[in-house]
Amino acid sequence: MNEKKFGRLTFIQGLNGGRYPFCNSLCIDDKEKVVIDPGSDERLLKKFDMEMGIDIIINSHYHEDHISFNYLFPEARLYVHEDEAPCFKSIERLLDSYGLLGTTLEHTWRDLLVNHFHYRERTPDLEFRDGDLLNFGDTTVHIIHTPGHTIGHSTFFFPEEGVLFLGDLDMTAFGPWYGDRVSDIDQTIESLHKLLKIPARIFITSHEAGIIEGDITELAEGYLEIINQRENTLLTFLEKPRTLSEIVNQWIIYKKPREPRDFFEFGEKGMIEKHLDRLIKRKVVNAEEDRYSLV
Repeated sequence: MNEKKFGRLTFIQGLNGGRYPFCNSLCIDDKEKVVIDPGSDERLLKKFDMEMGIDIIINSHYHEDHISFNYLFPEARLYVHEDEAPCFKSIERLLDSYGLLGTTLEHTWRDLLVNHFHYRERTPDLEFRDGDLLNFGDTTVHIIHTPGHTIGHSTFFFPEEGVLFLGDLDMTAFGPWYGDRVSDIDQTIESLHKLLKIPARIFITSHEAGIIEGDITELAEGYLEIINQRENTLLTFLEKPRTLSEIVNQWIIYKKPREPRDFFEFGEKGMIEKHLDRLIKRKVVNAEEDRYSLV
């Protein structure tokens, strides 16, 4: 299934089943032609543009797999959440939000973003915020700010079609991702609870499943439970004092070492640090010198 229509909405499945480094896209065929997260399939996106012309790009957030084909539509207007507009205007701000600025990975990622994911600095034409309504003719979308994955991660509800675009709150077996400097575990949990109150019938995820129909409450609970499983595994490992390096080498998040190692170690470390900060604030874990241990 490469495409599926819901009224004026067209779901475009990303290559590799919508898995990273691709994502699923959603196109709107109305008076104004819109694509949300053009990181799916270059051929299909070009086809949509050739047949109808893309007027507007909407990015749910700044991650590279969601913006990789933005460059195909240089004349289209760009809409992003106001908290993430600086990341589109400046690659320095983007690298800083990732937590890469000043690290040994900065040069590699700068090159990767520009040459592989086609990042181009540009000023957004519209900076939306939570609760905004966007109208493209007969199609209206409600903006729902759902931070945690990134600071401005947003989801999109189409009330007429009953469709909710979940973005990277994607219900995968891997679980939530919160490895950027600006990511937050508790915000991720709050955001998903917020989405469960939306009266949608069809849910579009950015990765893997793509289209989910019906009640997602049980699926969402399982998705969030992965956060608790990670935390419990971490607490068990901290029965003895451990360094951050020792904890990262346990691969609690990714389960095993993966290649390219630098890439996955960065994500593992970023997410483990979020858990440690959360546990320290709750006075469950102590940080003394270079070691972490249970209180």
